[in-house]
Amino acid sequence: MGWRGSIFDGLSADDGFKARMKALADRGRRLARAYTRRPMQRVRVKGAAPQAGAYARPVTVKVLYHDRARGAYPNTVAVLANYLAKEGPLFDRDRTGIDKDAVAEAWSNDRRVFHVIVSPNDGHRIDDMVSYGRDVVAAWERRVGDLEWVAAVERKPDMAHPDGNQHLHIMLRGVRNDRDLYLEPDVVSRWLRFDAVEVTTDRVGCMTERERQSYERQLVEMERLRQERGREREGRQEPGGREL
Repeated sequence: MGWRGSIFDGLSADDGFKARMKALADRGRRLARAYTRRPMQRVRVKGAAPQAGAYARPVTVKVLYHDRARGAYPNTVAVLANYLAKEGPLFDRDRTGIDKDAVAEAWSNDRRVFHVIVSPNDGHRIDDMVSYGRDVVAAWERRVGDLEWVAAVERKPDMAHPDGNQHLHIMLRGVRNDRDLYLEPDVVSRWLRFDAVEVTTDRVGCMTERERQSYERQLVEMERLRQERGREREGRQEPGGREL
């Protein structure tokens, strides 16, 4: 039976190699913690968000946050800004064509940055996604106060719209009034979506009964496709590991 060791066996046994790897890890941890410390400002909304009407336009809102205090990389803001700029011109409430490098320079020493993805089911029916994005963030600001943000529009097919759809990527700066911004879970899980649904319904109009029934069938089909893809991934599993 042939040799089944690792090409790294000799290296891992070398004390010098171990010391270099430890030094790199320590440097990474120091860089991750090298951010500007500010007092915390927690943002909460009193009361529960009302239930959207049965004929309101569906919108998915996904919020990701990157926290330097929890190990986020120092170049996180630059990576996010590059990703958004790849999709299209960056814009905010007043400007279009914002320089991604200027955003990275201004925000990179902040503790936290939020990445919000707003996906209206009827995005393909919205003619001006830039003004739509501005309206959505303006609705959030009426709810939680002023926000510093940039956004871009991404256009591509998705599971429910094989011919193409469009959605927003929004970066929210995790600083307000020289304090670290913290959005309470109810703001993230309920209110941001509620306001986006309201803006979308105002812009596109309520669903008709036919559209509502079509959307319900779409949800059933999407769930079936998700389960199929899950089984396909399980079929590719090999002993000793799980695909992420």
